[in-house]
Amino acid sequence: MATKIHRDIPVGAVLLIFSTIALYFARGIKGEAKVVPMALTILMIVCALVIIFNGIRATNTCHGEYDYKMKLGEGRNAFIFMGFIIIYYLAFRYISYWIATPLFMVFAQKHLKVKSWKVNLAITVIYTVFCYIMFVVVLKLPIYKIGILGKYFRFT
Repeated sequence: MATKIHRDIPVGAVLLIFSTIALYFARGIKGEAKVVPMALTILMIVCALVIIFNGIRATNTCHGEYDYKMKLGEGRNAFIFMGFIIIYYLAFRYISYWIATPLFMVFAQKHLKVKSWKVNLAITVIYTVFCYIMFVVVLKLPIYKIGILGKYFRFT
């Protein structure tokens, strides 16, 4: 009888492949701009190796006898949140960061069951104002060039 491998091994392998491809593309970025993407992809590679190692250890410990309690239908919330991320990307790309991000944060926090609307709005406003000050005022990044409404958030 063939021994079943723990599900962390294929998950870690897919993450390792994805991270390696991302590292390859990150190396192609010119200048110092490649430092952060390369550091993040190296961190993802380390995480993938840890996942694979833990999967191998679980395979050896349980001898192929696993009781996976989570079924595909129970991952419904993950798929819903993935839909939020896709909608956020489209809103970010075509409307603007400054409108898409607060909307995404409000709906995401509501979906994640943040109970208080006051806390939800406070987190959203503080985060958005902080990002505006850091990116637009301090770093002078041209975020206003993104989306059709971005020009209304130009600082100068």
